[in-house]
Amino acid sequence: MSNINVSRIITAEDKLVEQQKQQLDARKIDCRTRIFAVCDEIAQINLASAASAGLFNAEQMEVYRAGLAWIDAMRTACVSGDWPDPPAQVVELASRF
Repeated sequence: MSNINVSRIITAEDKLVEQQKQQLDARKIDCRTRIFAVCDEIAQINLASAASAGLFNAEQMEVYRAGLAWIDAMRTACVSGDWPDPPAQVVELASRF
């Protein structure tokens, strides 16, 4: 009779799944850092408040929506790590908030 507890065996597949999870977790942190480098948390709150209060003209609202689309694209890119560049207009608008 063996004293080996086979229920604790870690397979190559288990290791791969864990590595992929750790890589995705690291990319999510990287994603957040990259987004906040363009538009930090306070600026995002201020932009959302201005948008919801109707303080943006049509062009600013279009840029605001482009920023939301960029953030969504960044989150999607967490799987691959192929980060999209932020639109210049988004960077400019965010810098004012």
